Amino acid sequence: MNKILVLIISVILSISTVFSQHTKEVLFIGNSYTYANNLPDLLKQIALSFGDTLLHDSSTPGGATFNVHSTSAQTFSKINQQQWDYVVLQAHSQEPSFSSSQVANDTYPYAQQLVSLIAANDSCTEPIFFMTWGRKYGDQ
Repeated sequence: MNKILVLIISVILSISTVFSQHTKEVLFIGNSYTYANNLPDLLKQIALSFGDTLLHDSSTPGGATFNVHSTSAQTFSKINQQQWDYVVLQAHSQEPSFSSSQVANDTYPYAQQLVSLIAANDSCTEPIFFMTWGRKYGDQ
């Protein structure tokens, strides 16, 4: 769990360096890796420690892939709910262990669809891809 916490804090600190205002609004799109590890609230607490405010919402159903999100009414609704400063996109945890051709077919097109939906809602929203930690024994 310590390696996970270090990784999450590294991501958070990277994102926090982008903050130029005191309040940022962030949408998290992913699955249980974002939800169960409470990434949005963890980021919020770190932002508060720097004197900033992070307002967030999420669409993080368990096991969801970018393909699932690309057809999800809930994800569409969340994206279009407001003008976000950032949308954090987290793919399925097994995808980094897939062959590059499988990722090219099963991940990239749906990631691009989500980025296009985000841009259509607000061209100033910055999509951020969050790669989860690998599994100790790979994709068994």
